[in-house]
Amino acid sequence: MCRLRGFVRNDVLIRSEQNYDHDRCGDLYGNKTTKSWNPRGCPKGFTFQRRVYGPYRLKGPVIRKGWKEWADAGFPFLSDSPELRTKFRFDDRGNDKFIRVSWEEAWNYCARGLMAVGKTYSDEAGKARLMKDGYPEIMLEHWHGAGTRTMKIGSSLPLHGLIGKFGLFRFANMMALVDHHARGVGPEKAKGAKEWTEYTWRGDQAPGQPYVHGLQTSDIDMSDLRFSKLTIQIGKNLIENKMPESHWLNEMIERGGKIVTITPDYNAPSAKANYWIGVRPGLSDTAVLLGITKILMDNNWIDEKFVKQFTDFPLLVRTDNLRRLRPAGVVPTYKATDISQGPSFQIQGMTAEQRERVGDFTIWDAKAGKVVPVSREDMATQSNMNAALTGVFKVKTVKDQEIEVMPVYEMYRRHLLDYDLKTVEEISGAKPDLVQRLAEDIWETSKAGHPVSIHHGEGTNHYFHATLHNRACHLP
Repeated sequence: MCRLRGFVRNDVLIRSEQNYDHDRCGDLYGNKTTKSWNPRGCPKGFTFQRRVYGPYRLKGPVIRKGWKEWADAGFPFLSDSPELRTKFRFDDRGNDKFIRVSWEEAWNYCARGLMAVGKTYSDEAGKARLMKDGYPEIMLEHWHGAGTRTMKIGSSLPLHGLIGKFGLFRFANMMALVDHHARGVGPEKAKGAKEWTEYTWRGDQAPGQPYVHGLQTSDIDMSDLRFSKLTIQIGKNLIENKMPESHWLNEMIERGGKIVTITPDYNAPSAKANYWIGVRPGLSDTAVLLGITKILMDNNWIDEKFVKQFTDFPLLVRTDNLRRLRPAGVVPTYKATDISQGPSFQIQGMTAEQRERVGDFTIWDAKAGKVVPVSREDMATQSNMNAALTGVFKVKTVKDQEIEVMPVYEMYRRHLLDYDLKTVEEISGAKPDLVQRLAEDIWETSKAGHPVSIHHGEGTNHYFHATLHNRACHLP
């Protein structure tokens, strides 16, 4: 997706180079990037013609020999007999051969394979097979007896756009036709395949980001790196595997910005960073992020105005059930605030059903000494700057029950008691003095009015608990 210009001789692509025209690109609303986005392109892109004309390029479909034999045998269920995996080379695929077939044969085998999945994992027999293969029952919650629901079809990075994302999602929905033939059900009961997004399929986008701010991760602007005076790189390597973005780090260095990398390996960006925090593989750097947050909170190194205006830290939570305190629970005959004319409905497209589900929230007004209801639009200049961030409060419910509540910020303060520097080192292997130094750098840079950025991505997004790691990145 880097815009390159190709040079052709006698209809043969000879070489390619940067086009330097990203500032001409825009969206449907007329927003455009700046010239600072250039250059974009990497050595992999510059050598693409070698793949196009190279001797190893596939010029037609091939099928793995063992898989073809398995298909020709009628797709026998592999867990029924251990020797089947060996017979059809499922336990030795890397050493199997590939057989060239025609396109007609390829489509035929694809269709037969999809139908085999649909039939094999449908109904009670299909459930028994899934359980035999070790799938926990909770994974069958959205299976609904259809083998097609075990298919995972995700967006494709090389294709992207309308074909790569929407085209493959439509293909997933089209598997309802397979279910119709596999189970013999009508259109009203036929089910398509599961659709995997950029978040769930490949980890190309951080799954935890929408949890925090409700926006897609594609809404960020890489130009923010250029203007940062401190950037923290976690699970990212802009030199070796995100090459078109590496120039942002060069420009940061030229502008006097600091670079900190948190990675298990001393990689190329680490060599040019101000300092490198080495951690154990496996998301142990989540502990580093929580440790940094603890230091910031313990020292009150926070932008209190921002926290009250744009985060959920002031919102009250009941300590008896760990659920948010809702206004209806403490205010008799409470009616939700009418926000139908506000940005939620008019700009963001919120529906009445969503409004009812989201509901309203509460804060503790320290000046008035009582619970005050707030809606999702009570933010920015509408925020109550008297909202308490710390403390524990007793309130009476509409059922005349006395309960204990505390702000989310207070809950984090207590949760982070476990993440002192010694414990962070035990979990992650990170040196305590470097964790302390990063917390101080974040505060000093912010206090001076300069931007701080955290860039995390693919490396950490592939882990099962990636969502928690992504959310921890937002805390500092």
